[in-house]
Amino acid sequence: MEIINKNQDKSKIFPSQKGLVSVIIPVYNGESHLEELIKSLINQTHKKIEIIPVDNNSTDNSKKKIEALSKETPLRIFSNKKNEGYCGGCNKGIENAYGEFLLFLSQDRIMNSDWIEKTVIEMNNNEKIGCVIGKVVREGASSPEYGHSYDVYGAVLINGTTEESNVFFGGGTVLIRKKVLDEIGGFDPEFFIYQEDVDICWRIRLLGNQIKIVEKAICQNKGGGISDTFYDSNEYQIKFDVELVNMPLYKFYYSQKNRIRTMLKNYSTKNVWKRIPISMMIIFLRGIFMSVKNKDILYFVAVFRGFFWNLAHIKNTMKIRKIIQKNRIIDDNEIEKYMINHSIELEVVKRIIRQFIKRKNEL
Repeated sequence: MEIINKNQDKSKIFPSQKGLVSVIIPVYNGESHLEELIKSLINQTHKKIEIIPVDNNSTDNSKKKIEALSKETPLRIFSNKKNEGYCGGCNKGIENAYGEFLLFLSQDRIMNSDWIEKTVIEMNNNEKIGCVIGKVVREGASSPEYGHSYDVYGAVLINGTTEESNVFFGGGTVLIRKKVLDEIGGFDPEFFIYQEDVDICWRIRLLGNQIKIVEKAICQNKGGGISDTFYDSNEYQIKFDVELVNMPLYKFYYSQKNRIRTMLKNYSTKNVWKRIPISMMIIFLRGIFMSVKNKDILYFVAVFRGFFWNLAHIKNTMKIRKIIQKNRIIDDNEIEKYMINHSIELEVVKRIIRQFIKRKNEL
C-alpha cells in the first residue's frame, strides 16, 4: 500500500494525487469491527490508498484501537471533539484527504480485496460517472443491497436489485470523485445522520453526473441493523422488516427531519410546493402509526420536533438552496426518473387494508 507523507504540504499537490484513493472512515464506538476493516483495506489489489479514520469522540476504546493499528499500518488519524455524526466525520476526512477519489466507509464494512480496483476502473472509463457503489451483503438478509429506492415524497427504502432507474446510493460504501465534491460541497453537517446519502446523491445528479453500480464490487456488512431488504423494484412490492416498523426514536426523528430539508434544498420551486405539503402529511400519519405501534407518544412528538427544526433553520436552508438551484444543470423531470413516482408509505397502507379486507371476507 502506498501512503503519502502525513506532513506533506497539501497545497503542493492540489487538487489531488492522481489515482490515489482516500478511504474515509467515520468512527463512533466501533472498536469491534476496526481491525477486520483495516485488514480488508490493506489487502486491496489497488495499492495507492490512504486510510483516514475519523473518531467522533467515541466512548469505548475505538481511538486506542485505531492508534494501536497505526503502529503496523500507516493511518492518518483525525478526531472530532464531540460526536458530529456520520456527516461530521466524513467532512473532517474530506478536509484532510489528498485523493483523486474519496471512498466513504461505515465502520462495520469489510471490503472484498478487489473492491477499490473495480470501482476505480469504472471511474476511469467514464468521466461522467460522479460516484460508484457496489453490492453490500448483509448478515441475515435475504438479498444484497444496491443502494436506495427513493420516492417523490422523500421516503427511502433499501433497494435489493441492480436496476439503476430507481437507485440512489447508500452512504455506507461509496466512491466519489474529489472534483465532484469540490463542486457540490461535502455532506450537510446539519443532518448528523440519515438521508445524508440521498441529499449528496441528489446534488451529484443535479450537476449532470452519473451514479454507477458495479455489481462485482462486493463488501460485507458486519454491523447488523437492517436485517432484510425493504423494497423489490422488480415487483414494486414493499417487504416489512423489524427496523421499518420498530425504528428507534432517534432514527425516526433524524430521518423525517432531514427528509424535509433534503427536498427543500434540492427540488425546484414548483415541486417544493407540489411535493412537500403531501410529504408532511405522510410524515404526520406515519408519526401516528409509529406511536400506536410502539405505544410511545414520543414518535408523534418527534414529527413536530422535525417540523419546528426545519422552521427554525429555514434561513440556513434557503441560503444553501439558493446556491444549489443556481448551479444546477438538470431539471426535476430528469431527477424524478430515478425516483418512484408514488408514495412508498401509502402503498404499504393500501396493501395492509387490502389484506385486512381479504382476511375478513375469508372468515
